Amino acid sequence: MSSFAEPPAGLTLRSPRMSGLLVPLAAASLLVASALVAGFRQQDWEYPIIRAVNAHARQSAALDRAMHALTTRDLLQGVPFVALVWYCWFDSPATRARLLAGLAAATTAGMLSRVLQLLLPTHPRPLHQAGLGFVLPFGVEPEALNHYNSFPSDHGALYFALCAVVGQARPRLAIAAAAWAVIVDLARVYEGYHFPSDISGSIGLAVLVVLLFQTRPVLAQATRVLDLESSARPGFYMLAFLVTCQVATLFDDLRQLGRGLAAVLIHHDVFGGS
Repeated sequence: MSSFAEPPAGLTLRSPRMSGLLVPLAAASLLVASALVAGFRQQDWEYPIIRAVNAHARQSAALDRAMHALTTRDLLQGVPFVALVWYCWFDSPATRARLLAGLAAATTAGMLSRVLQLLLPTHPRPLHQAGLGFVLPFGVEPEALNHYNSFPSDHGALYFALCAVVGQARPRLAIAAAAWAVIVDLARVYEGYHFPSDISGSIGLAVLVVLLFQTRPVLAQATRVLDLESSARPGFYMLAFLVTCQVATLFDDLRQLGRGLAAVLIHHDVFGGS
């Protein structure tokens, strides 16, 4: 059994392939540039793009339905990326610590994006921007996602972080995964859920978080967790299944349960509960 200080045989705690100064600086620059565009150049630069894309809305029911499926079906969204992580899991024991740390990074990137959406005074989503004259594609509800801002995309952060995680083990698979992530996130632009800067900002954020979680201290913690894989294998894989199911859906079930519990507690207090 490995210890905290000693990683499993075959795992060297060197800097990951994406390390060095160039990639983190590029990711940080992309995040900052996207935020500046979202805050100061959206009408000049992004409105024309959204209008050009939106010109195709309601012109083809098949196109609208396909785009709506890409934004509503878990099997087309988070599931493929998590499935690729599982595929890479059995490459070698040396890969597993990076994948485990990467899953934690992807989850953190998605959660951080949602927090930023709630806290940043940025902008409503395209379908809620009165000045855009946005035409809703078939299947899109007028009040969809109207309770928080859109920068950066939490879905984009999760998907591109998972692509980076897959890239730790299988770079070629990561390229295919990134191509699919672009398609899925472009569908979210088409549906009016995001501006392009929301997506590009999420890419920068995802890469930064993944790099942070691929450092020596985090990988050492991941090797410690991996002790459970050998000492309590059934429980480890049961929990892994449950957690990765939630990662694939951006913890939607837990969030829905949390909202329901909060509503019950508020109702209980309002109507004379303890």
